[in-house]
Amino acid sequence: MIRLRSLILRGGAPAACALLLVLCVACFGGGKKETKPPPPKKYPAPLFDGLWLGMTRDEAARAHPIRPALTSYGKDRQLWVYDSRGDYGVELTFEANRPDAKLERIDVHFGRNDTSSRSTIEALAQTLGKPDVARQKAKTNAYGDHLHDQYDTVWSDADQYVFVTERVPIEGRSGPTIFYLTVKKKDLAATGPPTGYVPPPPPKGKDGKPVEEPDF
Repeated sequence: MIRLRSLILRGGAPAACALLLVLCVACFGGGKKETKPPPPKKYPAPLFDGLWLGMTRDEAARAHPIRPALTSYGKDRQLWVYDSRGDYGVELTFEANRPDAKLERIDVHFGRNDTSSRSTIEALAQTLGKPDVARQKAKTNAYGDHLHDQYDTVWSDADQYVFVTERVPIEGRSGPTIFYLTVKKKDLAATGPPTGYVPPPPPKGKDGKPVEEPDF
């Protein structure tokens, strides 16, 4: 206080105010700002081909000529399909059989046009950014067989997983690489991105074979 009184006498009020400011900063931690966590990552909508999780069946129908998948017991009103110019076929899984039912899952089966497939996937990868899992050999070979291996690339945001799966001939074998894309809701109990993803079985007809396959 002696120092402050001296400043007031010699330099007046401005000098005293400056000293008070210094004392306040020292007492309250130097004005340290609390660092806030970054906002949860969220991918844009639409995410792929005018589609995104949470859109209604009516919204999907306005974007594409979707039709219910055929099964051995008739049309499945929760699984709808469409083809895109022969480049890929899409399966859309909705939460219920209603026009306002929300889209819960997107499955894309690419055709044998390697240039078109890679171009579409590369464009999506630019939107998604750095993957959580970068082209890792799958622990569960769901899309492959004894002549093919499976590799997964996985992205995720706060609400969903995005998988790109490659079905690749094993070493010493030739043949095309077939790509698959899946977008599905995130399991809130999960601790990290899953690998070795197992797809659902496709709808089957009375002969036991899948129906409504893309016309490539």
